[in-house]
Amino acid sequence: MIRLQSNRLKVEISEPMEGSNRGFRFDHAGFVSEVELDGLARFCASEPKNLRHPSTLGRGLCNEYKFDVSGEVGVGEWFPKFGVGLFRKWQDKNYHFDDTYPVTQLFPIHVSSNESEAVFVTEPVLCLGYALKAVKTIRVADNRLLMEIEATNAGDRPILQMAEYCHNFISIDGMALGSDYQLDLPQCPDFGEERLFNSLQRKGSFRGRGRGVTFCEFTAVDTDLPVDIDTVDRSEPFTWTLRHLGARAQVFCEHGFAPGEVSIWAVDHMVCPEISNVVDLAPGETKRWSYQWTFEQM
Repeated sequence: MIRLQSNRLKVEISEPMEGSNRGFRFDHAGFVSEVELDGLARFCASEPKNLRHPSTLGRGLCNEYKFDVSGEVGVGEWFPKFGVGLFRKWQDKNYHFDDTYPVTQLFPIHVSSNESEAVFVTEPVLCLGYALKAVKTIRVADNRLLMEIEATNAGDRPILQMAEYCHNFISIDGMALGSDYQLDLPQCPDFGEERLFNSLQRKGSFRGRGRGVTFCEFTAVDTDLPVDIDTVDRSEPFTWTLRHLGARAQVFCEHGFAPGEVSIWAVDHMVCPEISNVVDLAPGETKRWSYQWTFEQM
């Protein structure tokens, strides 16, 4: 476990293959598993098991690279899952986020850290002409946590429409879903005040709250809220604030990129704003982006 600390924050980062950081979905580098503010409020939780799909071992501020090329290979051949490793296709089925892969070659990850900063370098391994070198830097200062990502196409082929996002498995002091949770989304359209439809076009547990949402009731069934990207103001940094009125704590996040996808997911005791950065990388090209979370007591 890597531990970072400022005068107000304590941050735990699970190392590759430690604890929840051993799955087949989320980036093994910089897997933030706990954030504690002022020795009082905690903000991270584990993906529960009572879902419509098997748990993928998500926890806290863990990231994912979505770039599926498994359809290019046959059974028994290898394909890359950026952030994790090379997987051998063991059935006539493309990659799915909740599948397990019995034969895997993990990408080498080099880690260096001090009290307030950790740097993770994921080395590229060429497969099918694709390779990604990623450098993730995580640092803390006062009540802020900054994550910077540098991605380089180290392969021979272009990487097109790769989506990278932080899942944000956030639970403020373990509080259950309910109307005390409020999520502000100032760059999104006005959601009104009524119960909202989910991605299945059924009424879910989210209720509009102007440019934001809350919950009609507790739900042990996962619910989501897709947002049409064409309705999002992409001219300024995308931000959101999640607070819990009873816990009297909140987290504000600013994204250092224009979002390519926006979706909100929630279940039980956690709310997950999922804001994706969709990038193209020509061979040899490097792009950089960032996330900054500010944790506060109310």
